[in-house]
Amino acid sequence: MKARPLALIAKVLGRKYDITVTIAGQIACTTGKEITIPVVSGDHAEALAHGYIDHEAAHVRYTDFSVQLTDNFAGDLLNILEDVRIEQSIGWEYPGCIANLRELTRILVEQHGAFRPDPSHPSQSILAWIMALTRIAVLGHNSMRQTRDSAEPLVRQILGEYFNQAVQLLDRTGTLRSTRETAALRDELMKLIRNAAQPKQTNGQSQTSQSASGSNGNAGQGNQDGQSPQKNATSTNGGQQTKDDGKQQAPSQPSGNSDNGTSSGQQTPGQSGESLETARQAISEALSGKSIGSYGNVGEKLAELLCQNATESSFNGSGAAAPRLPTAEPLRNASGYDDISALRVHTAALRARLQGLVQASKQKRSTPASIGHRLDSRVLTRLRVGDTRVFNRKEEKRAVNTAVCMLLDSSGSMGNSTLLNKMGIASRACFVASEALYSIPGVRTAIATFKGFDNRVFPMVDFGEKPDHSRFNITGSGGTRLGHALWWAWGELCLRRETRKICIAFSDGETGDGPVTQAAIKRMRESGIEVIGIGIQDTSIKRYLPDNHRIIKNLDQFTPALLELLREKLVA
Repeated sequence: MKARPLALIAKVLGRKYDITVTIAGQIACTTGKEITIPVVSGDHAEALAHGYIDHEAAHVRYTDFSVQLTDNFAGDLLNILEDVRIEQSIGWEYPGCIANLRELTRILVEQHGAFRPDPSHPSQSILAWIMALTRIAVLGHNSMRQTRDSAEPLVRQILGEYFNQAVQLLDRTGTLRSTRETAALRDELMKLIRNAAQPKQTNGQSQTSQSASGSNGNAGQGNQDGQSPQKNATSTNGGQQTKDDGKQQAPSQPSGNSDNGTSSGQQTPGQSGESLETARQAISEALSGKSIGSYGNVGEKLAELLCQNATESSFNGSGAAAPRLPTAEPLRNASGYDDISALRVHTAALRARLQGLVQASKQKRSTPASIGHRLDSRVLTRLRVGDTRVFNRKEEKRAVNTAVCMLLDSSGSMGNSTLLNKMGIASRACFVASEALYSIPGVRTAIATFKGFDNRVFPMVDFGEKPDHSRFNITGSGGTRLGHALWWAWGELCLRRETRKICIAFSDGETGDGPVTQAAIKRMRESGIEVIGIGIQDTSIKRYLPDNHRIIKNLDQFTPALLELLREKLVA
């Protein structure tokens, strides 16, 4: 999972689906608005976690939770049909989910043996057949063909003449547009099962009593003295109707159907009796309203597997392959600057020098060459003097396409927001830099502050947002947790599409999470993110960024220090 850490997957999918995805604890769950998963490891861990988020996000977006599920056959049936509907819906909106969820089903079936019916609850075979049939037809999950084929013979026997009607009803699964439509389809299927359970009158005797005689204690003894009520029943063999000399066939199977999912040979009386008993038990369970053991719940199965693969969720920096990213919380107790006019002078100076640097990089022009495919009409007169440089040669122009994330240390050692304190210098430098960068086309800047929390940062400016000085005047408190803030910045910058990504950290002293800081910087560099350190009256930042740092003691030193660091980094 090193290439695509779970934390980044969670952040990407959370933004993609506009939901909150949290990595914490040892269990996977959802509240209907927020999805929580643990840090996991092992084979297929990424696919399981990704699939869980996709599946539960589909429920969050498309399921009407006012339609209640029950803990019985009918509830499982509704959930199976609803799972197919919502996975189809999210696939329409996000086509990439189609392949992801198809692969997820394959892993669940082939690697984890999921969705096998419990032999002690025959009614689960009905659910297995319905689940497989709809997922194959609507979602293209062909990995469930074996599940469908193995369950179909019993379902044919259970439903009898209603089997084809059930298939026709299930054909509507791909057209469902709401949870209530799904519930209505479930009710029609339950009605069909009830109809299949009703005894049929045959020659004055109910089919139920016939089945009972075929499944009593004499069922496995072959031909006995005295005729069985089933003796004259007809059976299908190779498409021709023949007399069944004492060998019984399940009465619920419609005659004349040559592809009924059973073997083409004749059944023995013992096999027939057991099969009829299983069919009766399946119908009884389906209609009883009692719990039959949960079946077919994709989210429940994924949560179970994620819990089995959960690792320790505490974040000490050693798990750099699967970090638990801090979450963003609103910043409170901020105010504006009294010396905003003086700050704007620094902003203007930095902006002018940055724009001059950017403009110089963009002013490269096309030059004439002696070879090429397109003539430059402006220099054709050169041919008269034997100069063959008349072809247009275009050079790739460098342009600014950069995302910048700034992290402001607001620990207790930074002090208050007056200009003489570290906090005042650092916050003003941050504001000046953000205003200057905001005016440069092609640059998007975000800023967040961090205090003594392992799992929280406090955004001050979002990417592309105009800086507001009323969010920068803050007072320091707590410890220095730079490493966790760097992991948050890594997650933010990895989602950006800009070709150049830079992180600038303002800090005044030694961090309280040194291993985490080192792991974060290492991962950022591996991800192509350049990390810059600005030490505020302290050289501790040099330990982590020996070649990419500057130390400033006041605001006047900030502009030249930042320009020197950005001169080779801002232009991609």
